[in-house]
Amino acid sequence: MYKFVLGENSDGNTIYVNTISSPAGTYISRRPYIFALLKEILLSQTLRGQRIVIEQDMGRNIGTTDIVTTSDSDNVYYARPLKSEVYYRFAKNRYPQLCSTLTIVVDKDADGNYEVSDTWIGNNRPPFPGDVAATKSSLQYWATHALVPDSQPVQTKSLTKTCPY
Repeated sequence: MYKFVLGENSDGNTIYVNTISSPAGTYISRRPYIFALLKEILLSQTLRGQRIVIEQDMGRNIGTTDIVTTSDSDNVYYARPLKSEVYYRFAKNRYPQLCSTLTIVVDKDADGNYEVSDTWIGNNRPPFPGDVAATKSSLQYWATHALVPDSQPVQTKSLTKTCPY
């Protein structure tokens, strides 16, 4: 694991990102300016607990979100991303939207430090139905939200208009 250290927070805990094999590392690799936003938010925070989810409105546009609210007029389809068995919901002919919110998922490690395990531009959202981490709100949320096409490479043979959940 490669740890990119963001710094220490006010409690003296080291905060880092695994830039090689974490979802946060993958997301940041395409948006390196996120490192500065993570520092801006996390180094001034007091972190408590094993898993912390922070949804922070930055007060300015920080990029685009790939998740859009859908309606009955949207052309929706489902597909499995590469290396996944879970179907994601997509809205055809929709585009990323400007956003001012950054969501950060931080996990406490065995040494008492904190790893940014995931981050994305946009509001916090539950995992997709069928995911091992899916919650009761997953089905309800993803019935009215979708990803924009091209935000995830998908398994083309998995494309379907029929809801798999």
